[in-house]
Amino acid sequence: MNHDNYIKVIDFWKQSLAESVSDRLFARQITNRIDIASKEIVDIVGPRRSGKSTVLKLVARQIGEERKTLFVNFEDPFFIANNSADVIGDMIDVYREYFDRDIRYLFFDEIQNIDTWERALRKLRDGDRFKIFITGSSSKLMEGALSTLLTGRHLSYTVLPLSFPEFISFKGMPSPGVKELAVNGARYAKLFDEYLTAGGFPEIVLTGSEELIKQYYRDIVGRDILGRYEVRQKAVLEKMGALLMGNAAKHVSIASLEKTYSISYELASTYLEYFKEAFLIFDLPQFSYSVKTQQKSIKKIYAVDTGLAKAVSFRFSEDRGRMLENAIFLHLKRLPVALYYYKTKSNREVDFLVQSSDGKNVLIQACSTLNDAATRDREVKALAEAMREMALSTGYIVAESA
Repeated sequence: MNHDNYIKVIDFWKQSLAESVSDRLFARQITNRIDIASKEIVDIVGPRRSGKSTVLKLVARQIGEERKTLFVNFEDPFFIANNSADVIGDMIDVYREYFDRDIRYLFFDEIQNIDTWERALRKLRDGDRFKIFITGSSSKLMEGALSTLLTGRHLSYTVLPLSFPEFISFKGMPSPGVKELAVNGARYAKLFDEYLTAGGFPEIVLTGSEELIKQYYRDIVGRDILGRYEVRQKAVLEKMGALLMGNAAKHVSIASLEKTYSISYELASTYLEYFKEAFLIFDLPQFSYSVKTQQKSIKKIYAVDTGLAKAVSFRFSEDRGRMLENAIFLHLKRLPVALYYYKTKSNREVDFLVQSSDGKNVLIQACSTLNDAATRDREVKALAEAMREMALSTGYIVAESA
């Protein structure tokens, strides 16, 4: 082990953390939920460029023990040639010898880049000497490894692109109350329109760069799918990605993908999973009291960001209602609830059935406008029928204009 190289890498990221502590970091709502007091490993997952590193630094700032903290981003080029579980232990040993022996907190960014990282973490966790925070950009790599080796010994959080309240904050506006909406309602409406079209990736919000968000998509596909899996039909996968993003807030079946691209059912299913693992899309099952029915039902697909979906497929941006529905899905996805769509006995559909941990249900319809009589009639009838079947006295329709 060359101590000099380790020292340089540790010092670089130590300075990066110190600078972030002194600089202004935009607040993220999720930091208030992260448990920094427990002994369990905290894993923070989500798509690239969604702000996981910032959340990690905000947590480090909240703890306030910079001297006792080792912060490393494993996307550093140093780890291309130094990629093994041993490197994690070596970093800790070097930190203790040359920086501070009383190391207590470990912050490991994009840890999935290190081979068999989970075994090293289990050893560290079992030693009970450190509080460990990690981030990763692959749901499968993180969830599979952690659930297998650290069952019941980790706390998981998902970072998505900015919520609308966070977007407003990034734009320098206060969260709107009754007074703010009365005085600046038009301004907030314009911001919401911008939020739907530009999305919530932090750097995109700050720069407004359309080319950059397209590069985000290419990076995620290239690094988190093509870089991790042996994809033989790359052209098919790339076309499927554009189709999925363009069909956000619609039903998409594996059978339809199989037919569209003339590939096997198994391959269509595998490619779909790749996009889910990379946090580019989420699926939403149909509600049923039967788990088997839920599993067999055709899922609805949602994009991780409306701006990203628009950049990949103009087809998505042409449908304002689907953009709004996708934004509502992402809002609900951030909450500690179970999500479904609901189909009535007469085959009418309600966009969301939200089920809280105490078993309470809420039905929500989303549409861009209720000005059209036919649209209003369709949305209200579906919601009313679902309310009767679920024995609910209240349901909601979210629209931009009534």
